[in-house]
Amino acid sequence: MKLSAMKIDPVLSEQGDWVENILDLPGIRIKARGTNNSDYRALEAKLVREIPRAERIEGVSPKEQDRIAGRLLLETVVLDVEGLEDDDNKPLAYTRELGAKLLLDPEFRVFQAGAAYAGSIVAQRRKADEKLDTKN
Repeated sequence: MKLSAMKIDPVLSEQGDWVENILDLPGIRIKARGTNNSDYRALEAKLVREIPRAERIEGVSPKEQDRIAGRLLLETVVLDVEGLEDDDNKPLAYTRELGAKLLLDPEFRVFQAGAAYAGSIVAQRRKADEKLDTKN
């Protein structure tokens, strides 16, 4: 394998990029930073340090794992979302408050999985991939 084939675009991971065609989220586009961005890594380390040592050793509960994942997505990954509608089919603008609901409420696991997917896609994007599944 060529070394160049392993290179990612670190600028996209930090600044974000649009991801579409997300499984189970038809019509939704998410502008996400890569899950390897510097803010994500710093916040993840901080949140893990806050967990009591005994709990870290014995295994972090699923509820705590979900809380951490949601905070990481809300605070460091999801920048914008297009295609959201209310129950009356009226467009909804993505706000931090709406993001908190979508990324922290267990009833919205489908959206949470889509946001995590978008962050992982951007984290792996190469410069050559920019023009392939991306619209700006």
